[in-house]
Amino acid sequence: MDTKELERMLAAMTRAGASSLHLLPGHSPCVRVQRRFVKSEHPVVEPEAIDELLRDLLFEDHRARLRRDGQVDVLYVARSGQRFRTTVLQQEAGLAMLLRPIPDVPPQLEELGLPQQIASFLQLQSGLVLIAGSFGSGKSSTLAALIDRFNKETTHHLVTIEEPIEYLHPQGLALLHQREVGAHVRDCAVGVRQAMRLGAEVVFVSEIQDQATLEAVLDAAESGCLVFAGFDASSVVGACMDLPTLVPPEQRERVCARLATTLRAVTAQTLLPCAHQQGRVPMVEVLIANAATRVAIRAGAFGELPTIMHRCRGLGMQTVDAALRSLLARHVITPEEAMQHAVHRDHVLTRSPSGVSAPPRNY
Repeated sequence: MDTKELERMLAAMTRAGASSLHLLPGHSPCVRVQRRFVKSEHPVVEPEAIDELLRDLLFEDHRARLRRDGQVDVLYVARSGQRFRTTVLQQEAGLAMLLRPIPDVPPQLEELGLPQQIASFLQLQSGLVLIAGSFGSGKSSTLAALIDRFNKETTHHLVTIEEPIEYLHPQGLALLHQREVGAHVRDCAVGVRQAMRLGAEVVFVSEIQDQATLEAVLDAAESGCLVFAGFDASSVVGACMDLPTLVPPEQRERVCARLATTLRAVTAQTLLPCAHQQGRVPMVEVLIANAATRVAIRAGAFGELPTIMHRCRGLGMQTVDAALRSLLARHVITPEEAMQHAVHRDHVLTRSPSGVSAPPRNY
């Protein structure tokens, strides 16, 4: 396989409306259309073919991260100008590649189908907002949409620390610096600290993955910056529990205390298939910091958070079950899909609020 063949497959994937192209050694290339994987008619991919494709795509810092973490994300720009987020990962049969198309323009908050309270985060003055989600959950799109809104509607000084840069944001009213790990800054932690020295008012971090980045993010939030950061977790409780585990056990009590002080909100999203049309819609949990959440986080009593979210839903908090009830009431998802994700199934089926459906986004 050479670059020309890869470009042909990417063009075919785009025409088919597929969300990803998968290249695994020993298997034929396949694409993902909605939730189904479809094998192509191309021959089996050999390990040497992937190595050849990666020869000019990965720089030495990328290879170092691949050796260290077993996975690295880079950007592939096709001859057509189309950009693809490319994940390279180690596996038993050799290196594999996953390529996902990036839209030409940043997503808009209104078109993502997110809860309205997420837009209110733009009014915050300082602190940490955690945008959680598992791989493929759409959290990168949420972060990009928030950047876009800040960029267009405020005169703030914004710095983004991304790995890699996916959406290119044109200069708006804000003063915006987009910086990529490896290309413009050594790592996320250094990028956050440099942003603080630049006088940034708002800092976006694509993902908190290590202690150094967590400490830098907390320092920035404590210094008066508003920090939005991605985190790999499938739920609000999981995000709050897992974040302190990035530091040694003897330091976790201190980190929980800092989180209780700086945290302003946590969201966790999962993309679910739409009931009556193509596309997927986000199911979003929302935790808003108040006195009760701060006490629970400081004490490490993360199991109390769902009860707090249910009790304080009038403040904009939303549990999984509440999110599912809203989607069901608007006929966006099927009852069968809701049951797969419900915590208390009876509550989801019997209590359905009214609302107006937002058009689903084809994630």
